[in-house]
Amino acid sequence: MAQGLSKAVHDTAAAAVGAVAGEIAELVRERRNAVLGLATGGTMVELYAELVRLHRAEGLDLSGVTTFNLDEYMGLAEGDERTFRSFMRASLFEPAGLDVARCHFPDPQGAARDPLAASRAYEDAIAAAGGIDLQLLGLGRNGHVAFNEPGSLPASRTRVVELDETTRADASSTFGSLDAVPTHAITVGLATIMEARRLRVLAFGERKAEAVARTIDGVASPDVPSTALRGHPDLHLVLDPPAASLLGRR
Repeated sequence: MAQGLSKAVHDTAAAAVGAVAGEIAELVRERRNAVLGLATGGTMVELYAELVRLHRAEGLDLSGVTTFNLDEYMGLAEGDERTFRSFMRASLFEPAGLDVARCHFPDPQGAARDPLAASRAYEDAIAAAGGIDLQLLGLGRNGHVAFNEPGSLPASRTRVVELDETTRADASSTFGSLDAVPTHAITVGLATIMEARRLRVLAFGERKAEAVARTIDGVASPDVPSTALRGHPDLHLVLDPPAASLLGRR
């Protein structure tokens, strides 16, 4: 196992989510103005629900937190309920009392006009905030993190990318059909992710087992973008037993 990489296999996904939410809560209580890197997708739904519970039941104050989301689809109208911004507003920002002025996303409309300028602006905003204290990451079945699809280089930065067909297929239920899924997105790069002070990768279920095994035990390669994370000094994978079921078998 690479230096800095650790993993925890929890009895259930709910227990795993509770552990990560507890770490975030501890960070925010220690540093009210913490900077969080946020991800979307089904893996994060229960985590955000637990943060909302902590806010409501235990008074967790997230109003001073600054957030940066990893990515956003290209080609959707502002306010479209399928955007990641809409997902985050509904699942975390509004019910947990975050200040939406502190919640940042890559700009797909700006990227459509000038992708280089929009990408640089997002990198500059992260740097101006002092960098990301804790970055949440999901893990795609093809090893993508954020929308860094197979072939992404470790030196990659925020940019517009074409989405892999596996990624689009996994999103088709949200959009109603594969044809309706956007073909492009704007995403932070692997090098951007690696600058966060802590990386927390969540993966649950048997469908993620192969990607987890390749991330931890496989040959490091741009074909499996998540393997680029292994050089981080504080990388922790949070798993349930089905997601960990292939570890040590490769």
